[in-house]
Amino acid sequence: MRRRVHKVAAAAATMAVISTMIAGVTATPAAAAETNIKVGTVAINAMGQIAWAQSAGIFRKNGVNVSEIKIFPAPPPTLAALAAGAVDFAYAPSIAVINAYANAGMALKVVAPADGYRRSELANAKKNPVVAAKMDDTGVCIDPAKGITSWKDLEGKTVALPARKTQGEVTIAQAMVQAGGQPGTVNWVTMPFGLMIDSVKNGTVDAAFTVEPFTSLCAAGGMKNLGSPGIQFFTIENAVGLWVTTAAYAAANPAAVLGFQKSIAQVHKFGNTSAGWDKLLQSANPTYTQVDLATARKASPSYFPPTVVALDLKGPADKMLALGYLTKPLDIKGLLYPQYRG
Repeated sequence: MRRRVHKVAAAAATMAVISTMIAGVTATPAAAAETNIKVGTVAINAMGQIAWAQSAGIFRKNGVNVSEIKIFPAPPPTLAALAAGAVDFAYAPSIAVINAYANAGMALKVVAPADGYRRSELANAKKNPVVAAKMDDTGVCIDPAKGITSWKDLEGKTVALPARKTQGEVTIAQAMVQAGGQPGTVNWVTMPFGLMIDSVKNGTVDAAFTVEPFTSLCAAGGMKNLGSPGIQFFTIENAVGLWVTTAAYAAANPAAVLGFQKSIAQVHKFGNTSAGWDKLLQSANPTYTQVDLATARKASPSYFPPTVVALDLKGPADKMLALGYLTKPLDIKGLLYPQYRG
């Protein structure tokens, strides 16, 4: 009897040890803490990638949470907010990023592509204005009654931009030079995208640089698009819009940067499908752009490149140097952060 009691006790003790071991092996570990991030951008169609990825849980799957999306009137204020720590990641075109890094001394890191062109289609687009209009989400809105029919005709005219010495000004300047014009004669003025179409209509300005959905809104408002300045400027570049952070943030938060990169890569694969692009449009319009969805849907879909390579920065930097917007060649290695290629 005594022997039986000891056996039962020993068995119970053994089962307890086994149960403890099993619990230790099979217990679900606590979920890793998410890193809250703030994202700065401008109100354009392509920015819907952030809003949709957050609502779909893409960021959370990769360990980050977009706690706030901050909208700025133009890329330079967005980059200034990034440098000040008001946001952790920011959208800006490559020209604006290069200008801020090389001329303003901002310690930036390009972590992912935001939008751009299919390199294989750029050559054809340069020859065919119809193809160019479908590829390029930028434009120059004009009043057809003003007699502006070529890039050279912008000489001496007042042209509205969201900011000076960034994508609008530089790409238009390149188009004018190629047409035999002198961009130094242009009166460049700055204003938010939302005011530009009406300013062209009422004659306050002669022309205005636009980005979708405002490029489509120009035609819808009875105005005309002079051409595609992006196609005039870019030749081999794949990524034109970029996601950047500061060198200090990247060094201190490599896991958050990687989570952001993974999320962008995943939403880009989705955004390059027709159904995905429409979801991104719905996320951007009208909540952020203040443009109705029906008008936004008239625009051609944006293209989302898989990564950023050195050529995407060297191409615009070389042309900026030739136009006088840079004083020395760009330090590409210092600007380009290791890309996610999963």
